[in-house]
Amino acid sequence: MKSVGIICEYNPFHAGHARQLSAARRDSSADVVIAVMSEHATQRGELATADGYVRAEGAVRCGADIVVGLPFPYSCAPAEFFAHAGVRILSAMGVDALHFGSECGEIEPLKAAAERLYSPAFLEQLTSYQAAHPERGIMDCRAVVYEQLYHTPLPGGSNDLLAMAYLAALDTTQSSMRPLTIKRLGQAYNDTTAPGAISYPSASALRTLWQAGSLEELRRFLPSPVLDCLEKAQAKGLAPLNINHVASAILTFYRTVNASELSLCAGMEGGLASRLIEAAKEATALPELFSLAATKRYTTARIRRALLYGLCSVYPEDLRTPPAYVRLLAASKTGCAYLSSIRKTCTLPILTKPADLLSSPTALRQRTMEERLEALVTLAYPCPQPMSYLIKQHPTIEK
Repeated sequence: MKSVGIICEYNPFHAGHARQLSAARRDSSADVVIAVMSEHATQRGELATADGYVRAEGAVRCGADIVVGLPFPYSCAPAEFFAHAGVRILSAMGVDALHFGSECGEIEPLKAAAERLYSPAFLEQLTSYQAAHPERGIMDCRAVVYEQLYHTPLPGGSNDLLAMAYLAALDTTQSSMRPLTIKRLGQAYNDTTAPGAISYPSASALRTLWQAGSLEELRRFLPSPVLDCLEKAQAKGLAPLNINHVASAILTFYRTVNASELSLCAGMEGGLASRLIEAAKEATALPELFSLAATKRYTTARIRRALLYGLCSVYPEDLRTPPAYVRLLAASKTGCAYLSSIRKTCTLPILTKPADLLSSPTALRQRTMEERLEALVTLAYPCPQPMSYLIKQHPTIEK
């Protein structure tokens, strides 16, 4: 069976995702579409609007054949770690092609830019520039160094930057997957303005619309199976997730944590650990914490990521360690046939429920970090759940 993979968040799955999923099947001539989807935390360092099981069910009902989890902490990591984890999971599952959206819409220019962006010459100069300009954020530094070295602007779209990380991951892991891209249409990735008559609104805009009103306002933007899944979750008090429900616990942690221990966590370099602690002592809500801690160097997304890493004791080596297993979240009948066909060749264990136990130290470490995040997630539901709630979930199997 010919297969194509998509690394995604589906937060929530919308018309633009449906367009890409259809294009992935068409462009690759694949029999099976496999999505590696962020489970409960996303790349922006936020909790997803609904947990991974709810969002995966919607994706399979909209045409995906298999949805497996991109686990924490990779799911909310910077592009390089996010991309490497997704590529490794798809490669382990024997996927033939990787399909992604981009503002550029063409593979060759993205390949050329990725080779430059991840070259030793670029990385060396970037390190020197950051040391000389510690007040500047990583994205600003990258753009300046890229233009200095290559005399052309760095592709600046969020999807282009992620696309280049995918291409670099394919290269460094020596993956045989063929890269394919489709031009992204509609709102920019992080545009939160009301979508109005836009055919392809951003997920950011849809989340903002849901938070400001009701799920009903998203009806014209979401496929009906996705809306149905989200409505059922909301009726049960399982959506939308909101990290502000656990704000007091987070602020208490950061008011009392040891600064030297916190500084060892991923994302806390350059004094961010002390900055978060001092901000937490003044803040009485999470938006205030982010506002007090943010600078040009420390964007809100970076602070949110670091916040979760500190809470869950994630260290830099955890991000550099490849995923130890794959968790199945949902599958169609065709997807089940594919999973059966790779049972002996898949190079990572495929778990069908969180309670499955693995004995390797790497797998146990990965599960420990996930459990710490789940302790937050289960309290962030509109109706808080016991910590065992997610452990007892099972994948959706469409027959």
